[in-house]
Amino acid sequence: MMTDEYRGWDSETRFQRLLDELLPLDMGTWRLPEVRAVLDDTLGWQVRPVTPGGSPPDLARGSRPEVAWELGWHPKGPRQGVGVLTVAAEDPEQVLALEINLSYGIAYDDDHAHECHFAQTARAVTAYALGGPPTRLAGPGRRAVWHRPGTSVAVMVDEGCVVLQLLCTDQGAEFRPGRPDLWRGSAGADLLAPEPSKPVRGWGDAQARLSSALQSLCAEVQDFPGGFTLLLSSAGAPSRFVRAAASHEADVLRLETPADVPGLPDPERLGRLGWHRGDTLWRRMVPGALTRKDPVLGAAADLVEAVRTLEVDLFDLVHSGEVSVPTGARHLELPQLGVPRAAPDEAEPTGA
Repeated sequence: MMTDEYRGWDSETRFQRLLDELLPLDMGTWRLPEVRAVLDDTLGWQVRPVTPGGSPPDLARGSRPEVAWELGWHPKGPRQGVGVLTVAAEDPEQVLALEINLSYGIAYDDDHAHECHFAQTARAVTAYALGGPPTRLAGPGRRAVWHRPGTSVAVMVDEGCVVLQLLCTDQGAEFRPGRPDLWRGSAGADLLAPEPSKPVRGWGDAQARLSSALQSLCAEVQDFPGGFTLLLSSAGAPSRFVRAAASHEADVLRLETPADVPGLPDPERLGRLGWHRGDTLWRRMVPGALTRKDPVLGAAADLVEAVRTLEVDLFDLVHSGEVSVPTGARHLELPQLGVPRAAPDEAEPTGA
């Protein structure tokens, strides 16, 4: 297809045609010779090595060591973007992902206010093409993932660019080129076993990791749009918990923890720290958390202080929660927190 043939298409049509070309592809075992043959024979896309010591031209997310191949420009590359193949560092013949930077090639500024608006459209088109909402949401990068046997499809916003990914799920459903997930919103059937990726080393480490996860959640909740609830609690005494919640409807993070917990040596400590007591809960409102970094850092410190006030031991701490979007609710996971995920309730979130 020549450029002139789709010059007048809107961005939704261009993205739809790209999906139509990519979704039927069978990458086999995702070895480099097979992938190159599929892209060349089926789409006429030329795969060429990245210049030694350089990076793929105009790939806005910058140089990454696992990106070793790029897809030539039109007509020998993606019809609507810049593309790369990501390979395994320990096996350069093992292809892990095909990624297309849609911010190069689709003139979405003509019919969308900004990249997040276009990403919402792209997610809606992908959901229609794949027959339902994404099985997983993740961040940083406002990422929606549809898991399928052999190949998963993801639409994400990364450093201001909309990116389409085809991921090799045979190499692990959790593989993500570039950087790990700080949070996930997963359907019940897609949940992995509870895991601390790297066990937390102390309260300071826990607070730093919690700050990173909260910053990502707060920054991205407005663009889905949706909300989230995070619960930190004692595995042995679930009634000892702290809760953080936010919604795209208001730029505020709400913190809560029980007001009447028997046996605490200093039950009024949170009041002296600026929390306000209601009938059954201590509450604290953190304005500006969805748009600024500093309030989130303060909120993470407040949550840790509340957990310690409840006398929850760090090694008894678990996390749980929910991410809600227009298509339904999903279980919240913080895979980098270093604190195990509590077993989900038997009832599945709706719409997952």
